[in-house]
Amino acid sequence: MSLEIKKRIYSKLQELCQNSKLITTDITTDSFTQEFDIARNTASHYLNQLVKEGKAVKVNTRPVRFYDKKAVETYLGASCNFEYNGVADLFTTSKVNKDIFDQVIGVHESLFIQIKQLKAAARYPGNGLPILLTGPTGSGKSYLAKVYYDYNVAMKYLKPESKFVHLNCAEYADNPELLASLLFGYKSGAFTGATENKTGLFDEADNGMLFLDEVHRLGAKGQEKLFEYLDNGTISPLGSTKNGHKVNVRLVFATTEDIGSTFLQTFIRRVPVQVKIPSLNLRTPFERESLAKLFFLRQAKQINKKIVLTNQVLAAITGQRYESNVGQLKNDITLTVANALGKTMRDNYDQQITIYVSDLPNHVWQNGGEGQRIRLTGDRTTITISENMEIKQLLTDETSLNNPIKQAFKRIIKLFQTYGMCEMFVENATTVITTLCDELVYSKMITRGEVPLKLFQRLFQVKINNIEADDDVEFSGNTVIVLAYFSYYRQFAYWVLDSKSHEVLTTISNRLVTSSPKISGFTNEILELIQDSLNLKNDVVDRLFLQLYLNSVVKVVHPNQIRCIILAHGYSTASSIAMVVNKMLGNRSIVDFVDMPLNNGPEEIGQEVTNYINRNAISTGLILMVDMGSLNDIYRYLHTSIDFPIGVISNVSTQSALMVGERILKHDELQNIVNDVQKKIRIDGKIIYPEKNKKSLVITCCNTGIGTARQIKNLLDNSIPEKLNIVVNAYDYALLQSSEQIKTLAHTFNILTIVGTVDPQIDDVSFIPLEKLILGEDTQRFAEALAPVATTEEVQKLIDTILHNFTIERVINSLTILDAHAVMKSIDVALNRYSEFSGKQLNNRTRMALYVHVSCLIERLIRNEPITTYDWEPSYDTKLVDDLKQAFSVIEAQYSVQIPKAELGYIYDIVHGNL
Repeated sequence: MSLEIKKRIYSKLQELCQNSKLITTDITTDSFTQEFDIARNTASHYLNQLVKEGKAVKVNTRPVRFYDKKAVETYLGASCNFEYNGVADLFTTSKVNKDIFDQVIGVHESLFIQIKQLKAAARYPGNGLPILLTGPTGSGKSYLAKVYYDYNVAMKYLKPESKFVHLNCAEYADNPELLASLLFGYKSGAFTGATENKTGLFDEADNGMLFLDEVHRLGAKGQEKLFEYLDNGTISPLGSTKNGHKVNVRLVFATTEDIGSTFLQTFIRRVPVQVKIPSLNLRTPFERESLAKLFFLRQAKQINKKIVLTNQVLAAITGQRYESNVGQLKNDITLTVANALGKTMRDNYDQQITIYVSDLPNHVWQNGGEGQRIRLTGDRTTITISENMEIKQLLTDETSLNNPIKQAFKRIIKLFQTYGMCEMFVENATTVITTLCDELVYSKMITRGEVPLKLFQRLFQVKINNIEADDDVEFSGNTVIVLAYFSYYRQFAYWVLDSKSHEVLTTISNRLVTSSPKISGFTNEILELIQDSLNLKNDVVDRLFLQLYLNSVVKVVHPNQIRCIILAHGYSTASSIAMVVNKMLGNRSIVDFVDMPLNNGPEEIGQEVTNYINRNAISTGLILMVDMGSLNDIYRYLHTSIDFPIGVISNVSTQSALMVGERILKHDELQNIVNDVQKKIRIDGKIIYPEKNKKSLVITCCNTGIGTARQIKNLLDNSIPEKLNIVVNAYDYALLQSSEQIKTLAHTFNILTIVGTVDPQIDDVSFIPLEKLILGEDTQRFAEALAPVATTEEVQKLIDTILHNFTIERVINSLTILDAHAVMKSIDVALNRYSEFSGKQLNNRTRMALYVHVSCLIERLIRNEPITTYDWEPSYDTKLVDDLKQAFSVIEAQYSVQIPKAELGYIYDIVHGNL
């Protein structure tokens, strides 16, 4: 019973708020007590519940007032809070700085760029910039010119008392002298009949705005007469013998004609802002529907009756092709209402009229095109338009289907309310985001945007490439394109969240930060890019979109993992096999694909593979799985040099691709994978190694991960001259323990030496500890390792460069984002404490190794990406571990982190090796 009463109270509250004069409407508990036969405190109880649920707004006046929150936000055109101290707080403060252009239908759609242009012209110093509005008859040029004037007044570019002066030049097209006198005025005696001085329209519009419609009718002479004002800001009345006088006029021109063929180029150059207004037929369906509702609303006010019409009527009348644009639509609606009025038997007494399809003008029925199809399929649900409504009350979220982003996030909020934060919610929310991405990329949404789509694509391409290179991840699918389209459309699909929605979305986002910190880090990087590079605002909607989308397309790349790509002809042959295989492998993106058109030859396919190689850091090998024998020699068409083996397997199938994927996951060697697939499935396969003149290789490694090894590689790349043609590759330490992998590397490269933090113990390959390079102790051995490919002079120059580049502070600055000096100071304190606790001194080499290792450790902990595994020996020195734990507690306190036992294990290894 109580739930039913609350529902009825909320329904009544909504009904009471359907009023254009909401600000003067008093809705108190008394508004409900008599109708529902309940006590005042009972009504108050339920109304306050509605406030807590985010459905109502409370104003603490005497008596307390309540309003439907959605109706208030529609009235204000902005979100509002749940409680206010007074009516003025609610209805006046929110209306400050409201954009005048928001009243224009299409402001966020087909007129988005045009209104941006108008705003830019208005704020230009002085008298703004002159504007030329172009577009067909009836497209709204005159209306937009008047709104532009109102905007200038609202923004205080013009004073409230300034004038808006309108002249249709077509009336004076055949008499340029008369037009000139009308515009600039004249002196007595300037021509026959000029018996007194008279000012012109420029003087009348001084400190205001002059709108010259049909300006193309001026002709060449008429256009030239405007040059004096456009160039100098002065005008000269006809017959004046003195210099012109100054006026301050903002100019707006309008034309229906082609600019290039109708106007002097000298005139066009003087009008820098040219705004093209689209015809009604090019406006979006939502805009046409909104315009129709606006004209029906005006008719309701005109006849002082409610108008009821079906969506079928609305679809029929907005589905026509209107050669005369908005004016024709307006006339059709006027005639439709007149037809309905004529059929009403008691029109003087009825409070409403109902419009049927039969009331539409005859030419609508005669149109057999798009409108006819819409009319036959339109639904019969009704829309009631009251004479006391405002247009924004008719343009609710339910009809505003032009904002798919908003609709998607409303669905996500409902999913969260249904499931809470669980795996089922994340899965369903990701599906919503995936569907949204398809709609943004593939639907024919209108082109507009302050920042061009291509600029977004270029920025995101660079950022995604950097993330993939720095973080051992890849983003599958067309990630760059999706991010570009989303950010592009968010420019005009941005809305202010109500507090309840903001709270829900923030809760979801914060939970995802905890469960997916790495994805949240990528999200932050992309949001910073958008903010810093483009100065575009973003909020929790953008954050949550990125978190859910990136989580669905990211894949962790195991360092030096063999890569596999399926190449097959057909629209989706390769992608279908890859999707099945990756799903069977635990939804891991192990196998990539390229779907190839049937008419693509080896050259085009070779280019696709080349692009794939260039996008991905491949070092241990690539397996190409092809669908026909003619592609077995595809490697011959690669437009890049390769320094890794390529396996080619023909007659690809789901079975063979699954076998390859499984072996890749087990970190099997490329040669073993190809040979086994050949034997077990009986298909052709071969391995192509790089040319016999193998490149020379320097390996970098670190036992704590590939990240540090890559930074060491970067230092060496900056030290070794390009002309030596030495490849420096970073490899995972565990990978270098595989004898098969070393054989593959030796088959591909001439391995010169290894530089790193721990020796992987490879036979016949020298190892140079990083700390020795920092101390300058092993530069000679490094030079000797490079002697086969460098002259004595080049070797000496290389030693000098290494001594310069491998100072401890340079190394730490290269390896981390932390301040090297501050980090070294903290590590010094920890090492001194260790010496105090243990009574043992560390040699310089060990100290250098710890400087490097601990600085990287600190950054990992700050990024919340600690090493979590370490194999402790059963007989490890517990006293040493305790001493280290106490000593490095200063690091924990300094940087507000906790050093896990696994991370402590690697410090233990370095120090234990010193003892």
